[in-house]
Amino acid sequence: MQTTHSHHLSLHGKSQLHSISPQLKILSVLLIVISIAFSKIINPIQILSHTLIVFLIIRYSKIPIKTYLKRLTLDIPFILFALFLPFLSSGNNDVVTTIFTFDIYKTGLLEMFAILFKATAGLSMGIILTATTTNIEIIYGLQKLRLPSIIIAIMSFSIRYIDVFIDEFKRVKISMQSRGYIEKGIKTLLPIAYASGAMLIRGYERGERVYLSMISRGFSGVIELQDREYTKSNYLMFLTTISVLVLVLDISL
Repeated sequence: MQTTHSHHLSLHGKSQLHSISPQLKILSVLLIVISIAFSKIINPIQILSHTLIVFLIIRYSKIPIKTYLKRLTLDIPFILFALFLPFLSSGNNDVVTTIFTFDIYKTGLLEMFAILFKATAGLSMGIILTATTTNIEIIYGLQKLRLPSIIIAIMSFSIRYIDVFIDEFKRVKISMQSRGYIEKGIKTLLPIAYASGAMLIRGYERGERVYLSMISRGFSGVIELQDREYTKSNYLMFLTTISVLVLVLDISL
């Protein structure tokens, strides 16, 4: 099986990170994210080390700063949630200061910083992976990492048909607008809800037809992808190793 189909998140670039084997990128991102998730906020060495590592990988990927910041807006809900923690989360009534009769707690401040740092750093690594790796390369990398074939098949079909679903929804919306539908306010979203429900049913029925047609053609549940040539990156492996070592050394001490 060979295809050049790519998702809308991947960017066509000439950075060295684009040509690295996807299994290495997936494994590196996973290890770095785990290291960030278990890092201690009270340890400035861990914070500075992981911040520098994420920054160097972003620079290594050569993702346009405008695109990176646009995709980083997914972090806004975490930011809004974290901003309330200094006023709500307390440990043994550890009040730092009071602003307009509202107490600010030290525990809440630490939790706020932890969420802001870990969510932003983890999302940045996800942005790097999706921007430098196409969907078929991600599936190929997961296959090389020996994930169960059923999981790979589910992910592969999900990635492929989500674009089909989006295109179908756009066509339905255009047909509604050609019949005089105008989207104004919450009340006018009711037809969109009905159309979305109908599309889910149609999508389920289409999935059944596709599955039966694949079974009739001998599909056994295993997706075979053609082997490809990729390069290795000592630089990425070095940064990943440093990230893991910083965490391990802090735990052991």
